[in-house]
Amino acid sequence: MAKKLKIGITGGIGSGKSVVTGFLKESGYPVIKSDEIAKELMLKDEKVKKKLVAAFGVEVFENNVLNTKYLAEKIFNSKENVVKINSIVHPAVIKKNDELAKQLFNEYRIVFVESALIYEAKIQDKFDFIILVYSDETDRIKRTVLREKTTVEEIKKRMAFQIPDEKKKNLAHFVIENNSTIDDLKSRTLFILNLLKSITI
Repeated sequence: MAKKLKIGITGGIGSGKSVVTGFLKESGYPVIKSDEIAKELMLKDEKVKKKLVAAFGVEVFENNVLNTKYLAEKIFNSKENVVKINSIVHPAVIKKNDELAKQLFNEYRIVFVESALIYEAKIQDKFDFIILVYSDETDRIKRTVLREKTTVEEIKKRMAFQIPDEKKKNLAHFVIENNSTIDDLKSRTLFILNLLKSITI
C-alpha cells in the first residue's frame, strides 16, 4: 500500500513560503494555508470571534470585518498578547487543518501544510517531514516591506516573536534556500518534491 505523507512548510516572514507552495500547486499537489484558515476562522467561527472580543475588546471587529491594524498593534507590542491570540486561534486552525488533510488524503498521497509557526505552536509531530524555506533576514525584510507597505521596525517587531530561522535549520528535515533566483528556488523545490514522491511509491 502506498505511503501517504503530510508535509509541513515553514519559514520566517518574507522567506518565500508562498512562492514555494505555488510551485507545489502548479505540480498538482494540494496546499493547506494555515494563515488563510486562521483569517477565515477569525471572521466566521463564532466561538473564536467571542474569545477575540473578550481578550482584545470590541474594536477587534469593525462592521463585522476583522480590524487587522488594531489587532496587529495589540499583539506585536506584547508577548502576553501573542500568547493570548495563539491560544485562541491555534487550536481551531489545527483542528481545521487536520480535517482538511484527512479529506485530501482520499485523493492525494502527499498533502502540504503551509504554516509559519510550526515550531512555535509545537505541532512538528503532526508532520512526516518539515521543509524550511530559508532566506537572509535582509531580503526577508525588504520583501515584506514591499508586500505589506509597512516599516522595517514593524517587521522586526513581528520577527522577534518567531523562533530564529537559524535555529529552525537544525530542526527541519529539508531546507530550501531562497537567496538566489526564482528559477533556482523552483528547481530546489521540485528536487525535494521528487524525493518525497519517491517515498510514497
